[in-house]
Amino acid sequence: MMLKSALKAVGMKLIPRVTLELLSARSQRQIMERERSSGRLDASRKFIEKHGRTVLRGPFKGMQYPEDTARERNLVHRLCGSYESELHPWVEEIARKDYAMLLDIGTADGFYSVGFGLLMPNTRVVGFDTDRWARKATRKLALVNEASNVDTQAMCDNAWINSHVLPNTLIFSDCEGYEAVLFDLNKSPILEQCDMIIELHERPAPGVEKLLRERFAKTHNCRMVTYVDHDPASFPELEDVEPRMRELVISEGRGGPQNVIFLTRRTD
Repeated sequence: MMLKSALKAVGMKLIPRVTLELLSARSQRQIMERERSSGRLDASRKFIEKHGRTVLRGPFKGMQYPEDTARERNLVHRLCGSYESELHPWVEEIARKDYAMLLDIGTADGFYSVGFGLLMPNTRVVGFDTDRWARKATRKLALVNEASNVDTQAMCDNAWINSHVLPNTLIFSDCEGYEAVLFDLNKSPILEQCDMIIELHERPAPGVEKLLRERFAKTHNCRMVTYVDHDPASFPELEDVEPRMRELVISEGRGGPQNVIFLTRRTD
């Protein structure tokens, strides 16, 4: 395990594009297999038969998932509103601001790309994912919800940021350790004029929280939240899920505490 983590860290520094493509494709396969073998996929399909494919609560309430994604992935946590609900106050805060652009790095099924696109219809949203399935799912989700301001790309690197990012951009990142490479003011000075929500991945990028706090200490204020497990009893719709599956279908599969930081530009 330590050797694998070390190899990932080296890969992120030397060949990040190839490393991310390999990691994301493997991760997608593993997630789908775990959801199938654990019964979560079947439980999700039954949940959708009863409650539909529309997000029921949270800032993205009303967003509808396409049939393809509903057949392929467990969506219960997204539909009932438990998924990363610790970030809901930040999402609502972002939606009240007039950002020039919004980047979603690591779109997965498009939950945030399209969700933000619907909340902020006058803001261009660019979603990035190195996994082909994720890009396809994001495009389908945008199409179903008529979010015409959402675009998808494969890889976000410092060259793309330097060429395309505007001042007053919000960057929302879940990129499996690549955050240690990407969020660097020396490589991309424009980041000083951006706000950033960054999910931290200490395994592939040891010490990344300390690193990012130090890099942005002079330019940004930093807030942090930690993801926690959610109580199924907080979501009445889960009463329709088999009792032994209720915790599983809303599990985010993190294997331990995980932190997210919100870096906002200093105004003082």
